[in-house]
Order: sequence, then structure tokens, then C-alpha cells
Amino acid sequence: MQFTKVGGFMQKTILIFLLSVFTVLPIFAQERAILVPKPVAGTPFKIHDEKDLFGQAYRWFLESDVAMGAKQLRALVQNAGIKLDPNSYYVVVAHFTDSVNPIGMFHGSDDFFSARMFGLSEDNLYYIFISREENAPSFLSVLATAKASPFEENLPAFLGFFTSISSMEAKLASSELDTWIDMRQFKVPGAFRKNSDLSFLVKRKLSEDKILARTVFDNTSKEKWSFGVATAITSVNDVDIIVGNDGTIIVDPKPNLDLATFAVINYHFKAVDTKAKTLATSFHLLGGLRLGQSLEPIIGVGGGLPLGIIDLHLFAGYSVEFANELEAGYKIGQHIGEEVDPFKLHVRGKPRFGIELKFP
Repeated sequence: MQFTKVGGFMQKTILIFLLSVFTVLPIFAQERAILVPKPVAGTPFKIHDEKDLFGQAYRWFLESDVAMGAKQLRALVQNAGIKLDPNSYYVVVAHFTDSVNPIGMFHGSDDFFSARMFGLSEDNLYYIFISREENAPSFLSVLATAKASPFEENLPAFLGFFTSISSMEAKLASSELDTWIDMRQFKVPGAFRKNSDLSFLVKRKLSEDKILARTVFDNTSKEKWSFGVATAITSVNDVDIIVGNDGTIIVDPKPNLDLATFAVINYHFKAVDTKAKTLATSFHLLGGLRLGQSLEPIIGVGGGLPLGIIDLHLFAGYSVEFANELEAGYKIGQHIGEEVDPFKLHVRGKPRFGIELKFP
């Protein structure tokens, strides 16, 4: 027989507690709504496009140079007197022809076809429709679907450790340079501001079957929390006192460096995009539990370096192990009965150094 008084009972108690806490958290209900934006003052904006920026943008998109095409569209919008806030999100549809209608987004220096938003406020989401057709008419329908954060989505897996544009061959619909820009502003309900999917569908008018453009934008806020699996060694050499199979109290030396694996939760000092490879440059605190029979919490601080295909995360910390210590009257080599418990709790600490694989 082998007594593992601490590693069995106490570890199970803590894990059951953790599971219970997360189980009683409110269950995430997927909320959906149709968002209807309102026209901004002065829309539709009419501009005489002397430099034919709209036509230039069309050709750049035909040549698959999206950056140059988007640059011409930005200039056109700004020439119309519209000031673009780099912190707002502008969903843009360029209605070149009935078959060429790229849909993308203006946000800071992001790529036009980037589909990522990083959390919305009530009034920083806009819709812009650019066309050579008078008044730039369009029908817009936006379905918003609230969703869990990456941290919430990966929580069950973490707890499980313990238990293009297709065709562009049409010609411009008009050679005239008068261009209209329709601009609308959303009032985003609170349920969809932090984490949601926004599905945009654009038609010339509701009664037409043909869809000019459609896409889904992934609105996921940056987070300060993430999970990880850490492997660490220690400079401290310890031994465990156990009861052997023959009922004798014996000393069981730990392996040199005591290589151990921990499941950890990370707190980033600065919120990061958990869907991009930015975690390596983020300093963070970490805390977690050793995986295995021994109960050993750990706390530490980590950071990392991006190495191309993978990110290498290093950390240093301190772990606390709950071990066995002999009660008075017992000694090494003594034979005891099966019902006898010769141990009392002994807490010992050790420095830890290692690497971490973080997700999401």
C-alpha cells in the first residue's frame, strides 16, 4: 500500500471546488438581433470625382491590388468631407457594377479585407455604400449574434486537463464622374459590443433577389486572460515519505530537477488579441496546478519570443507542494498497519523555471 494523503484527497477537493464554481456560472445564452443603422446627417454625399478615384479603385481591385484600391476609396470618402475616426469601424461596399461589389472595412491601418473587430462601443460602427448611381441606393441587413469570448470557449478544454472576390470582368456602369456616398451609423446594443459575429448582406433593394455583397465580421475583444500548459524544473532536490507496499515507512527520492507539468491560467498586463500570434511578446502573471498525483500550486511571471512557426514562452515562479511529514512516534523503516495514518501535512516551497505553451 502507498499513502498519498495530500495528493489524493486535497487535490480532488480543490478540483471539485473549481469545477463547481465554473458550473454555477451563468450559462451563456446566444442572443441574436437585426441591427438597423440610421443615416448620418447630410447623406447621401455627392462628389464630382475629378480624379476618377472610383474608377482607379475599380481597376486596382481588378488587378487584385486591394491595398491600392482601398487607398483610392479612402481618398474619395475624405474628399466628400467625411472624417474617418481611426478608432471606429466603417464597413464599406464599393458598387462598381452589379457583379463587382467588394465589401471590406476601414479601421486604422488594418487591411481592407480584414474581418476582425476588437470590441465595439455603442456608436463606432458605420456603413458606407459608394456608387455612381444617383443617391447610392442600397438595402442593408445586419444579423448580430452574441458569442462567448475565447477564454470562455476554451474553459471546458482547460478543465479537461483535470477531469476573395470571384469575378471581375464587368465594365463600369457609367462613365460619368458624379459619385454618391451613402453613410449610416449603428447603435450597437450592449450584448453585441464585446464579442459577436456581424453578418452583413447588401442588395440594391429589398425586392431584388441578387445579393451585391455579403460577409461576416468577427467582433472579438482583446483579452487579459488565457490558458496554458507549463513544463518546469526546480533547483531543489526533495524526497517524499510514503508507506511502501509491504507497510513499511520509506523514503522515495524525487527525480533530479523534478520535471513537472502544470495547467495554468495567465493574466496579461496588457490586453492581447488571443486570435493572433501576439502572445509571445506579452508579459503576464500565471497561476495553476500541477498535473498528476501531487498537489502543487504554482505562481509566476512569464514572457516570450516569437520564433516564426512557434512562440517560445519562458517563465519563472514559485510552487508550493503539500507533502507528507511523519507524526511524532513514527520513523523511517517502521512497519505499520493498514488503518494507520502516520503522516501530517507539510508545506514546502521550491523555485520553478520552465517553458509554457499558451492557448488560445
